[in-house]
Amino acid sequence: MGLDLFMLRVAFLLMLIAWPVWAEKSDPKAPKVIYWELKPSFVANFGSETGGKLKYMKVDISLRMSNDQAVAAVEANQALVRHAIVMLFSRQTAEDLARPDGQELLRQEALKVAQQAIEKETGAPQIDDLLFTNFITQR
Repeated sequence: MGLDLFMLRVAFLLMLIAWPVWAEKSDPKAPKVIYWELKPSFVANFGSETGGKLKYMKVDISLRMSNDQAVAAVEANQALVRHAIVMLFSRQTAEDLARPDGQELLRQEALKVAQQAIEKETGAPQIDDLLFTNFITQR
């Protein structure tokens, strides 16, 4: 009985030692994911169509891309991408953002305009996804 317990402990220790080696192996076919934060934060006014007090939004955005060339292309054309997103934010209405799905629809549209802006310069959309990491409005 004592030898069986000893062998079980040895097997357990060997598994613990080998665990990091198993964990490090990754699928070479798995797509690479790079998150790149657009800095500084976006600050835009919106809701001026009502003629009342302007409203403001502050948004932090991260882009998801799948290779270093896409990151370089976005970095080189960051001003164009930022401009397209700011213009989109400025066209928003308070009613659009107040809807339950308003922020998600804005995120999808921001992805679309960012992809179009970068595609115009590079010939490819480059950006796989756009994420709001912070979204604040002052109404």
